[in-house]
Amino acid sequence: MPVIHVYGFERPVEKKREIVQGITEATCKAYDVPPEIVTVYLFDVPKENAAHGGELVTDTEAAGEST
Repeated sequence: MPVIHVYGFERPVEKKREIVQGITEATCKAYDVPPEIVTVYLFDVPKENAAHGGELVTDTEAAGEST
């Protein structure tokens, strides 16, 4: 049974539905399995808990840079 863990910035529930559907479809195709056995876990990561290039994402956003 494929189990996928996805870590990402917080998104609206509508986007989460899209992400889960796409991941499930791709997994079913790649593994040739039915969607009922695919499990996807979404982990929301607050931007203050993530960094790129040694700087917190919240700091780079405050400075006007995009993530």
